[in-house]
Amino acid sequence: MLHVLLLLSLAGLSVSEFDHDLHAKYLQMPRDQFIQYFNSQNYTWKMADNPHIDESYHDCLKTDGIQLENFEIRRYDPKLYGQLPENFDARQKWANCDTIKDIFNQGPCGSCWAFATATVASDRMCIEKGLTVRLSEQDFDCVRPICGGGNPSESFDYWQNQGVVSSECRPYDIHSTDYCPRKCDNQSINYQNDKHFAESFYIISSEENDIKFELFNHGPIFAGFTVYDDFRKYTSGVYIHQFGERLGEHAVRIIGYGVENGVDYWLAANSWGNMWGDKGTFKIKRYQNLLLPFESMLYTGHAKN
Repeated sequence: MLHVLLLLSLAGLSVSEFDHDLHAKYLQMPRDQFIQYFNSQNYTWKMADNPHIDESYHDCLKTDGIQLENFEIRRYDPKLYGQLPENFDARQKWANCDTIKDIFNQGPCGSCWAFATATVASDRMCIEKGLTVRLSEQDFDCVRPICGGGNPSESFDYWQNQGVVSSECRPYDIHSTDYCPRKCDNQSINYQNDKHFAESFYIISSEENDIKFELFNHGPIFAGFTVYDDFRKYTSGVYIHQFGERLGEHAVRIIGYGVENGVDYWLAANSWGNMWGDKGTFKIKRYQNLLLPFESMLYTGHAKN
């Protein structure tokens, strides 16, 4: 049976590593001096100024309406954990799936939820069906206007029950006011015939090895988490929230995991373009005590067709 995976839990969190002294320096020092100071210290990550990151990037995930009691919590047999490697990158295991390497730029639009869902769905289409198709973020405007932020329960339900068309049918256009036209921009493509579906979705536990098992065996996962001001300045290393104000809720795609200099991390692809972070990707320390923890909202799916 083919499924969509929903991972939601608040367990297993570590103590926050927010640094009040560092935060005070951030507020008081000129920005270029603070960046130089931060990078001269022995932190797990490096930073750079990213003034092109629009404020609408930060608060594009809505968590209302998610009812955990409506879903089965699925766990894997611990006997299967022995096969898991210490470091894993889906781009290497499924090197034939170019979609896993894709980095997109949502632009000045709160559409992270649509990008995270569409890219995970595209990856699963390739991994499970051998079909290279880049599914349309724009098609999620049939759920709600994509720039206003979205709820992943709704977007994954849409993929399962309504299907998502390709980007060739409906390319990304933040200026479009024609919401859910149910037709392709490319008139040579039939909208209904271009639909791609998932079969079902469910919850998996927040146990670290369950998450790793899912990534290693089935592919990328949708992740929701709280963004703070320091995250927007990330450029390399393993991100740990240490200073800056809360900016909002954001969604990305987890593509792997590993250990760097003794720090366990998740590897993820963002939708802020390839000029941000490490060519559009980032590493984030596992189980940080953020307001909305990285492990508290993870969805993925198995393709139906």
